[in-house]
Amino acid sequence: MKKALRALALILAVCACGASFCACKDKKYAAYDSTGEKYDYYLPDYVKVCKYTGIELPDLTFEPTEEDISKRVKQNVALFCLREEDPDRPCQAGDVVDIITTCTFTEDGSTYSLLNFKKDSVTGFGQSFVLGTNYFYFPALDEAVEGMSAGESKTVTLTLPDPYYKDYLASGKELKMEIYLNYIDSIDYAQVDENFYAEHIGYGSADYREVVRNKLKAEYAELVSGYKAQLAWNYICENSKLLKLPEKEYQETYDTMLDSARTNAQNKDMSLEDYVKSLGYDSLDDYYAYLEDKSENICYEDMILYYIVRRENINYTDEYYDEQILAMVEEYQISDLSAAEDFLDYYYGIENVREEVRMKYAQEWIADNAKVVEDVHTVYDNNLNGGK
Repeated sequence: MKKALRALALILAVCACGASFCACKDKKYAAYDSTGEKYDYYLPDYVKVCKYTGIELPDLTFEPTEEDISKRVKQNVALFCLREEDPDRPCQAGDVVDIITTCTFTEDGSTYSLLNFKKDSVTGFGQSFVLGTNYFYFPALDEAVEGMSAGESKTVTLTLPDPYYKDYLASGKELKMEIYLNYIDSIDYAQVDENFYAEHIGYGSADYREVVRNKLKAEYAELVSGYKAQLAWNYICENSKLLKLPEKEYQETYDTMLDSARTNAQNKDMSLEDYVKSLGYDSLDDYYAYLEDKSENICYEDMILYYIVRRENINYTDEYYDEQILAMVEEYQISDLSAAEDFLDYYYGIENVREEVRMKYAQEWIADNAKVVEDVHTVYDNNLNGGK
């Protein structure tokens, strides 16, 4: 009987220890998990996340110069000026020009889509802009185009600004650009006087310069904010570690991208193999390998974000949500929040949109909790955070 009691006590002790372990696990699990969301796992088993607060970021600020303001003013007033099509001369600053480009990085030959302007199949045009006004935040491109004639082609090697606020990963990189100048429109700025401003702009010239100054400040403040968030995020991804892949989300991501490619191929009346070869892949196996790497990277970065969001209990404010939703539909001229949500729900699913807003907010939270350093050059010399 004593042996039976001892055996029963041992069983109860083991059960109690198991219950205690589960309770501890569940309590710890709650800090990383949110039931019902994607990656609904104990994420420390899947990804090892580096220290994400106190990351060192550069103290980047922007104050528009008078020249910056004049260039933006010229961009805007050109819309209302008389123009002469195809003047018998090379293009010059102030002209409206249209370019078609092929842009690749010299280091690996990959296409740089942000500055790759294709010929429209309907209009035959590429990208038009007011030359010499820093439209692309890339003054060297304006300089390369100036002096070209309509119908002329040239190949140039240019280096992106450092920092390049439109795409921090490309900052300071060298590009090979094949440029074709489609057309030139000469703009008559002689008509721009105070009456012109009153009629077309709605401000006097001096007041309008202040309007533009403030818009430039706000525009660059947003660019700098996004730039810092990208710097911080890149650091975290480079210094964290994938432990294992989540099979469910990995397969869903892979299948979604593959289904999208099949749909695009079908719409173009092409086989999948021919379609992926048109994208630059040597074979279907080459494309499948790309999908595998891409799916793994998406899951890896997603899990890092969910880890941080859950551990820090991060969620956006109503005001932030409203701003982001309206910004998403700005190009469609939708200004009503309810109409914006209906539009986004129809095309993307509102829950997916809300999750995207949440993740963007989390990346900005990381940047906001960074440590600002004065020596900007430490970033561009790849010595951010002591080169860890």
